[in-house]
Amino acid sequence: MSARIPHDASVNGHLVDGIFRYIFVATTACFIVVVVVMLVAVVFHRAGRGPAHYTHGKHQVSYVLTALVAAAIFVGVDLVAMRRSADDLRQHFWHFPDRDPAALRVEVTAQQWAWTFRYAGADGRFDTADDVVTLNELHVPVATPIYLKLRSKDVVHSFYLPNFRTKIDAVPGNTTRLWFEAREPGTFEIGCAQHCGVSHYKMRALLFSTSADDFQRWLARAAGDTALRRDTGPPVAIPDVDGWDWES
Repeated sequence: MSARIPHDASVNGHLVDGIFRYIFVATTACFIVVVVVMLVAVVFHRAGRGPAHYTHGKHQVSYVLTALVAAAIFVGVDLVAMRRSADDLRQHFWHFPDRDPAALRVEVTAQQWAWTFRYAGADGRFDTADDVVTLNELHVPVATPIYLKLRSKDVVHSFYLPNFRTKIDAVPGNTTRLWFEAREPGTFEIGCAQHCGVSHYKMRALLFSTSADDFQRWLARAAGDTALRRDTGPPVAIPDVDGWDWES
């Protein structure tokens, strides 16, 4: 099963994979039971073993048996998966690093058909002259919580990180948020999981996960590149949004 899904490069991705494995095993067990019952019926009620006996399932025993089987499947598969998912969401995926000073904060702006990423510069504040802005490239250090806040300039997009088992919509007029943590270096794909227009297929970015030292070196180079773009003309790919609130 693991060979058919994207490689998990995140700290919490195994929780999502665990839910999928549980549902797969549980539904496979139900399927096997159904097949066995059908085979038993075929073998013991085949032609030549006496007169056929027909039933329409209207006896009380049939009703009770059906209710018990349905309840067992509902509790054993649906309720267990829902409970595990709710616990994982509350304890991990929705446990945002609002007050974690080590978290890297990035503002993400979606538009047809690109992702713009903004980092705070040396002053540690957004919307100042030393902000670092990149287009379709998100650079992050490993073993560091990455805290994203997202907006859209036009239509609904969906920020999707298949290697980190998470995604969130970017909605016009709203700010959404997402966090993840990379546990290994690498280059991973960022996709848009919401059809957003005729060039939706082009809305692809890359996530580069590197060591903390390599990330700081990249950030210094990117700061210089952003400053050059500001000096030589209008800002390139800098989102026209204000009022990002990092205090809540």
